[in-house]
Amino acid sequence: MGRHGMHGAGMLGYKARLPGAWEAAEVLSSGGGAAATRDVIRVGKGSLSGVREGAAVVVPEGLVGRVVSVSPHTAEVLLLTDPSMRVSCRIETDGDAVAHGILMGADSDRVLLGHLSGAAALRPHAKVVTSGLGGVFPKDIRIGTLLLVTNGVRGVEGEVLPSVDPATLEDVFIRCDR
Repeated sequence: MGRHGMHGAGMLGYKARLPGAWEAAEVLSSGGGAAATRDVIRVGKGSLSGVREGAAVVVPEGLVGRVVSVSPHTAEVLLLTDPSMRVSCRIETDGDAVAHGILMGADSDRVLLGHLSGAAALRPHAKVVTSGLGGVFPKDIRIGTLLLVTNGVRGVEGEVLPSVDPATLEDVFIRCDR
């Protein structure tokens, strides 16, 4: 199989820890076609395997993105870094405080964090995970590491380094209807 710790028993062990039904899929390509202006990958599983638009896509290291189009045998996955991507997330804080925000793709190797609540308790190098709100992404999937918190024109914002490098992906898991 590919990188990201997805060999044999390790891959199966990760799949067993995920809630719901998940399908392993090989990454076939990135970009191209309708994806020319979008940050996407094409994977080798489609509707015949239970893949549906909007499904979450992960690897053991964290969130990859969500399915945006499906054919019988393939699917296109919009990556976390795409500027149109939005993910409700939770950020580790010091103490009992809870911080939430919306992660936004930034067309780079980093993503932005906005609409922050509980920002006073944020600290650099905090872990950022999915909140589970919105119903697309299950709760507590790792997104990345908070690098920077600033007071911008739109209020408190953050910059996050994703835990998954899309350039190294060879295999992913897709949440499926089964």
